[in-house]
Amino acid sequence: MRICERALNFIQIINAEGIVRNCSWQYDGGVIGKLSEASMEEIYNSEEANLIRKKHFDKDYSNCNPNACPYVANNNVDKHSLNVDEVPKFPQELHLAYENVCNYHCVTCTIPSCMEYNRSRQEILEQQYNHIDNELKKVLPYVKHLTANGLGEFFVSKHIMRLMQNWEPNYPAKECRAGIETNGSLFNEKNWKKVENLSRFNLEVAITVMSFEEEAYQYLSGTKLPVSNIIDNLRFVKELRERGIINHLELATVYQEGNFRTLPEFSRRCIEEFGADYVRLRPYEPWVDPGLDDWMKDVRNADNPYHGEFLQVMKHEIFKHPKVHDWGGGKESGLGKAIYPKSMSQFRLMDKILCIDDFSDRVKNVLDSETVMIYAMTTAGRFLTKILSKDMIVPYLMDRGQSGNVYQNIPIMGVSNFDHLDKDLPVIIALTTKSAIMVKEMLKRAGYKRKIVTIDELMVLIA
Repeated sequence: MRICERALNFIQIINAEGIVRNCSWQYDGGVIGKLSEASMEEIYNSEEANLIRKKHFDKDYSNCNPNACPYVANNNVDKHSLNVDEVPKFPQELHLAYENVCNYHCVTCTIPSCMEYNRSRQEILEQQYNHIDNELKKVLPYVKHLTANGLGEFFVSKHIMRLMQNWEPNYPAKECRAGIETNGSLFNEKNWKKVENLSRFNLEVAITVMSFEEEAYQYLSGTKLPVSNIIDNLRFVKELRERGIINHLELATVYQEGNFRTLPEFSRRCIEEFGADYVRLRPYEPWVDPGLDDWMKDVRNADNPYHGEFLQVMKHEIFKHPKVHDWGGGKESGLGKAIYPKSMSQFRLMDKILCIDDFSDRVKNVLDSETVMIYAMTTAGRFLTKILSKDMIVPYLMDRGQSGNVYQNIPIMGVSNFDHLDKDLPVIIALTTKSAIMVKEMLKRAGYKRKIVTIDELMVLIA
């Protein structure tokens, strides 16, 4: 049997609650369990994990997001698939990303919101991190491929760094792979000394740099550090690669309106100046329901005013280089005419709600509850919150990109907060896209047993 390597091997711990997901490129998030409730062995062999693997054994990639997954985007899943006789007892690969801390404030990232939410929870966080550490220590000897970070900065993730430093697999070192994913701003000789023992393994390093142009670099990274700092560090990393201490060097960026014009020069410098083995050009993908800023960033969208210019840039010969890889696969994002039609649709929806005098009472009847949770702080979601919070109890809101924020004095939670939330309440999903169905399934798996309706379904039910 053949299966995508990530469906079998990509096991990532993503936050302090110990949420574990199987491949981060799935529409529904790929969550298969929590280390706060089960061991890694139990999670890896859980019903949720087996369902994901079954879909992939059947070559069903309907839950794979082509805007995130380069295998689907480039139609080469089989190239990245493995022959498997049986699923191992323990995962062969672990990706550590549970501290969610960073020294950057990237405009495309949600980690700063996580940090804001966690600021007042340090004592609890330490207890949670220690529990995760202890659970991971039980399986680390069986792991052949250990990487960090992906959701934060490696060199400020103390618990993750310590686990990486102390990793002792049950296999010869040269049969194992260690990986560091970082923004590179702290990858200097001083910090390298803290983890240089990783060089006994086949060491892979991935560094994401938003731009080599000072203004774009600082804006997109949300930092005041000069771009010369990252350039100096890349030269140091290049030395490690040339000496064979690092075995594979990947340099990456997230291309968007603010940096796509310099992609040819960026790619050239990555190869010629910094010795990259692989240049990853990852397209911008909104983490939340896109507003105007998000829509403008997405230059792969055919309706974006810069899309034509983007297509011209991508005709450059450098993108045919075997080391340069466009994870967008040359495909459009599909975001479409998002702004005007979407705004009009939302305004019509709000107008319709305002014309229903007893709207809140009708919602109570449909949901059979005085309490409700609203998912997604879209325009419609914020409007629903304003209306319903006057007559109903809204203990919390949920939005994966705004965790830690507050709206109408109501806390906004992310999907990483499931462990601590009251789930005995109905939910309205304020999304009008196909992702609403994915969110509904995710909430059901998370333990929400009461009625879950999309906003479109709600409007039909109360009519």
